[in-house]
Amino acid sequence: MYERVILPTDGSELSFIGVEEGLEAAQTYDIPALAVYVIPLSALSGHAGRYRVEEFGEEIVDIRSDKLKEKGEEVLKEVESRADRLGVEIETTIEEGEPYERITELATKDDIIYISSHGRSGISKIFIGSTTSRVLKNTEATVAVVRGHPDV
Repeated sequence: MYERVILPTDGSELSFIGVEEGLEAAQTYDIPALAVYVIPLSALSGHAGRYRVEEFGEEIVDIRSDKLKEKGEEVLKEVESRADRLGVEIETTIEEGEPYERITELATKDDIIYISSHGRSGISKIFIGSTTSRVLKNTEATVAVVRGHPDV
């Protein structure tokens, strides 16, 4: 049926709702999962704050990137722990870029993406989060949109 389950997460409680359902699907279908944490380029470009980049060079980018990667590693360790409890084979990756682009590039037409309707930004969109909406529009994979907020 499917070759693997793709599990995008931004580390929020809402995104873990999709992760949980995706891990259960991977267990049911007896297929591996791929968890992906994407560091948005906007998070990396916001490094300058009140300082000009020219004053400090690339060091600030590296510091911020390292912190964001540490956060991604923590999040993915939690996903691995949950997968281990269910006996699901899991691979993880930290990517940088536009989240929907990286997610859709990782998925093939033979995969299924389990994604929460909303992530870290909560209900910033009335019906569905912007990343989720863009994944739906730009992938060949099957997408299961998991209700990511009880009030949506």
